[in-house]
Amino acid sequence: MKRAFTAMLEEGLNLEESAFEDLLKINASSISSRASVQTFWEKHSNKKEILDAGLSALSSPFEDSISLEPVPDALEILEELQGVCPLALVTMGTPKLQRQKMKKAGIQLQRFSTLIVGRGPSKKKDYQRVALELGLPCEEGVVCGDRVPIDLSPAKELGFFTVHFPNGRGKVHGSPREDVDTTIHSLKELKRVIIGKKNEV
Repeated sequence: MKRAFTAMLEEGLNLEESAFEDLLKINASSISSRASVQTFWEKHSNKKEILDAGLSALSSPFEDSISLEPVPDALEILEELQGVCPLALVTMGTPKLQRQKMKKAGIQLQRFSTLIVGRGPSKKKDYQRVALELGLPCEEGVVCGDRVPIDLSPAKELGFFTVHFPNGRGKVHGSPREDVDTTIHSLKELKRVIIGKKNEV
């Protein structure tokens, strides 16, 4: 958010540095960082160049000095699940930045049979691609995500079993509840869910 805010100021957004707090407040309840910047821009400007500068800053690579911590238990559960079932990662953004984030967090890309960096706004086509590439009927797959509208609703529509992990933005964007088959509060619980689903099949 800081990089986006600075880029918008440099492009001519006429605000004090203290306005950054407004952007942070918007971001706290927004479904994505792009949506946060868009909402902030709509509130303070009408120049598209300023919006473009903010969005561009969001997708620029991180400096080497910035470190990213993985979600607790993420690395361990990925290692355990790799021997249980094929894994796919579906994310949105720019491929270069998403791969950099994963590398900084210590997530090994080779753990995934399929890695898709979609452009949105829906992950439905991405999930269809995963099912096709893995030769997996959607009804036999499990999708775990934090934001229900973005991660789980498209999966539920296709017939996947959906697991809500209310982390990060998922603490705010947990509806519609009818698109959630089960909720976990630690990634450690995911292995039990997946093994249970495999036993049903």
